[in-house]
Amino acid sequence: MKKLLILITTILMCIVLAACANEAPAGEDTEGEDTHYAVEDIEAGTGLGSFTSEDLDGNEVTEAIFADKDVTILNVWATFCGPCIEEMPELAALAEELPDNAQVIGVVIDAPPAGTKDGTAVDLWGGNADNIDLAKEICGETGVKYTNILASESVSKAFESVEAVPTTLILDRSGNTICKPFLGADVDGYKKAVEDYLAGL
Repeated sequence: MKKLLILITTILMCIVLAACANEAPAGEDTEGEDTHYAVEDIEAGTGLGSFTSEDLDGNEVTEAIFADKDVTILNVWATFCGPCIEEMPELAALAEELPDNAQVIGVVIDAPPAGTKDGTAVDLWGGNADNIDLAKEICGETGVKYTNILASESVSKAFESVEAVPTTLILDRSGNTICKPFLGADVDGYKKAVEDYLAGL
């Protein structure tokens, strides 16, 4: 009986944790506060490691994509996330304004490539290959032209510490974070982080 109670408690805890991970930010006003740095286990200088995936058009993408530019705004989002979608037109505009040595890239955390195995980190986000078409539709409606990476098993592993969306990382050309992540939409914050970093090169 005791073992059964422990098992039931464990299952319930897993369900609660998964539900919390799937919650989109409430959209509260955090201007002037540091609450957008809530992903505490990702420090400046943290590397994402290697991964292999595809973009929305099926082209292969690896961590080498970061080496193309001095700095990358990496926006982790989901197709169910209202705040993610609301900031995408601003992100699309910012991507067009950035200098040649900077870029914006998205990671669609609930859109794994077809054939991604069950039981990976992407499952926490309700990952489904059918979301690829939805992600394409959202990108079209919001004017997004920058590359969006699908949540393959290795991409999901790289971002398993992300607990809410949108979460945005600012990376150098080696794929290392240059500051704490932004939790919640803050396009002005991303822009300032990029400008400060480029000014120091």
